[in-house]
Amino acid sequence: MFQFTNKDPEFWVQLKGENSGKPLRKQIPNSVGIKTNPELLVSDFLFVTLEYLFSVGAFKPFLKGSVIPYIRNEDIVKVLVIHWAAFSGNSKPHFFIQS
Repeated sequence: MFQFTNKDPEFWVQLKGENSGKPLRKQIPNSVGIKTNPELLVSDFLFVTLEYLFSVGAFKPFLKGSVIPYIRNEDIVKVLVIHWAAFSGNSKPHFFIQS
């Protein structure tokens, strides 16, 4: 579906700091590039999905580090799997805020 790469990525995801998990259109230090397989996934759909997940705090449970918070590539995959599983009816994500 997608891969982490710094060679011709379609967009980036911030890995360090309070905005860990935030998708970006321009590369910054401490970000990883993402390239999608266009036959399986539209890159803009993945970008907007990550924007939504960042905005609801889906990456916060996966933050590591005592001084500078960070996430790993595996954490991005975990958040997406949890999100997509919830919408396929397999489970309810633990990071959605109930009001």
